Amino acid sequence: MSGLLLLAVLFLQAPAPRTTQTPDLQRAQQHDRVGWTRHDARDFEGAIKEFQAAVQIYPEYADALHGLGKSHMALKQYDAAVRAFERARDSYMHLGTQDAEHRNLANRAREDQLRTLRQRLSMLESAAASGGAGGANPEILEVRQAIREIRGDREVGETTGTPAPVPAFLSLALGSAYFRVDRLADAEREFRAAIAVDPKFGEAHSNLALVCLLTGRASEAQEHVRIAEEAKFKVNPELKRQIREALGRSG
Repeated sequence: MSGLLLLAVLFLQAPAPRTTQTPDLQRAQQHDRVGWTRHDARDFEGAIKEFQAAVQIYPEYADALHGLGKSHMALKQYDAAVRAFERARDSYMHLGTQDAEHRNLANRAREDQLRTLRQRLSMLESAAASGGAGGANPEILEVRQAIREIRGDREVGETTGTPAPVPAFLSLALGSAYFRVDRLADAEREFRAAIAVDPKFGEAHSNLALVCLLTGRASEAQEHVRIAEEAKFKVNPELKRQIREALGRSG
């Protein structure tokens, strides 16, 4: 998750019955935790091995698939990152059609995700404080965003036929991977999906501004920059300069 990670709900009055974790899921979660530890240590090859082990055991483990995509992105293996993020997206969407037992298992996995994210956030905040960087570090903001979304992503109660929403941070990650392989239309779709879930997601607006600029829509790009900055996201000054130049040429 760094550049980041990991991850849209209805809270019903009656909680789902608790289900014992399966040994397979426990093993998958262990590989997932080790994978994030190695990712944070910048051992991306090692992280990939752990995330792959997790999804071999539990193929729809969204957090491990997200980590797999992030690790491939760090190694500039963009096609592989796209495939991993797509699988993570599909896994989230499938949650809405799983039965109650699988929902409960997925929620337990989310609790593990939250514990891991909180530990990582504490480490990042401590490092930022000792370095005088404050709380505006992009990695800190991304982890906080992921925590907020996963908290609201628990699914309880009876199954429904409605696919679960894809978390905004995952749509952002997939859009960024599409952008790297020059699939601008797909990137735009995912950035818009992120904004649909979180209208004030500054990084998604900033990325969408770049896509709009590259596809000849400077006015729309400027509007997304405005929204991103209102959300306290620091937009690249070079992007803003290029948008101003494009508007000047068109005016």
